Amino acid sequence: MSSSALITGATGFVGSHLVERLASSGWRLRALVRSSSDTTLLERCGVERVVGDLADPAAVARGAEGVDVVFHLAAVTAAPSEAGYLRANAEGTTTVVEGLLRAASRPERMVYLSSYAACGPMYGGRPRETDETPLPLTGYGRSKLEGERRIRALEAGGIETTIVRAPAVYGPRDRALLTYFRMVDRRIAPTPAGERRLHLIYAPDLARALEGAAGAAAGTYAVAEPVVHTMEGLVDAISRALGKRPLRVGLPPVLVRAAAAVTEGIGRVAGFTPAFNREKAEEMLAEGWVCDLSGSAALLPPGEATPLELGVERTARWYRTNGWI
Repeated sequence: MSSSALITGATGFVGSHLVERLASSGWRLRALVRSSSDTTLLERCGVERVVGDLADPAAVARGAEGVDVVFHLAAVTAAPSEAGYLRANAEGTTTVVEGLLRAASRPERMVYLSSYAACGPMYGGRPRETDETPLPLTGYGRSKLEGERRIRALEAGGIETTIVRAPAVYGPRDRALLTYFRMVDRRIAPTPAGERRLHLIYAPDLARALEGAAGAAAGTYAVAEPVVHTMEGLVDAISRALGKRPLRVGLPPVLVRAAAAVTEGIGRVAGFTPAFNREKAEEMLAEGWVCDLSGSAALLPPGEATPLELGVERTARWYRTNGWI
């Protein structure tokens, strides 16, 4: 197993869990970080920092020099336009590719964290297979798919590539689902009307899968807890973890889309990019987000994935302990 790595996005939600996982396994780690990033966790885990960003291939080359694996996690999940997603997730990936090819001593492999959004939602009541032609629904999904395409240039330079497509990720330090935990804590649980099925993955499990991807056969993998959940089931788990009985409100599609448009408008006026936007509304309204997990056992053995009930309980406990709820 390789023992040295460069991580992009190490100060982010998933990145922080990967850092903890690899550090505890004895990896020697570097992280590409902005000068303004909070590096407290990196310092605690003994991670070497290389200052730079996804517009700086020279910094990537310095960080990649002599490492075995590059984990490319840095990405934008909310942007005001499709151009913003492409700039961060596609052009940023091109920068990483250029940096790796510049390194005098190149890594053996890149592990690229992608998303179910890149292949698109399930359709016709069946999971989407990994080798199907992707049909991304949103600009975010299209940008992640383009990132997948751009890392292929590494293969001509002798660097293997592995793509890990993740569904919705939850766990300690997650801010995306935090808003929903807070609503349930206030005893209200709005959900899109109708049953929608989905895969989920607990962040430490995704970190484990990413580590596994460094040593597994090169290729594209979808990873998740191997259980199909529903939004109602997720609400049930959060409600039990918080000890609350929320009012459940089924929202028709027109209200979900209207709420997203209002949130976007507020963000434009206030000068911020909201996590919930019209793209996220369309993802919520899709038939479901379930993929074929064939081959994923090499990254995350099915019997060792954290069950939703336990993962949500641990997440709620972390939120409360750290004053987020």
